[in-house]
Amino acid sequence: MTHSYPLYVPVLAQCFCCRSLQPFTFGSASDQVVCALCLHHLGAEKAERRDAEHVELWLGQFAEQQEKHRRFAEKAQASDTEKDADIARLTGQVDDLRRIAARDFEHAPGTELRGILETDLVKRAERRAELAQHQIDWAMAVLWRLGTLHHADETTPRLCSCGRQVTACAELRALEPQHQAVHDWQTKNLRMLHAGKRHGLPADHPGVVQPA
Repeated sequence: MTHSYPLYVPVLAQCFCCRSLQPFTFGSASDQVVCALCLHHLGAEKAERRDAEHVELWLGQFAEQQEKHRRFAEKAQASDTEKDADIARLTGQVDDLRRIAARDFEHAPGTELRGILETDLVKRAERRAELAQHQIDWAMAVLWRLGTLHHADETTPRLCSCGRQVTACAELRALEPQHQAVHDWQTKNLRMLHAGKRHGLPADHPGVVQPA
């Protein structure tokens, strides 16, 4: 059986035996697309050993994916917490400067008041707060998109929308701690959208997409 993979370059291909993605470097279109782990599985008499080793392989890959999603969720949560603190701190600086300007309004000429409001410090603080909010919106949009692919099916609550059992879906478990945060983020940004204000919802969000 021939294959259509490129020759003489490293590629990831689905092993015909274990069906997992494995690295290959093909020298001929007739090379077997069977990974090194499965070469000794060829032959009907080796089916029992083959199946046992496949299960072990798949469990290892599943555990690796679980760990990746766990680290991703922890990193996203830590990043969100840090950015929330930055926004609060920078917003406080901007408010302090505006209070100073308002307090000194009666004692300062109009040009001096405008100068305070237009200082580089105010502009930089506002810009940093805006950039931090953009980063939070980006992270939340990523979690929202993952949630559209992995969530409990309403018709069959024991199944994830990806088709796996809820208890077996690593992505669903990784997303669960962020569910309320993503919900609150969507609610807040939908209110801003409906008020005609700048929002952080992605263009493919149902609240943003206009019906045809």
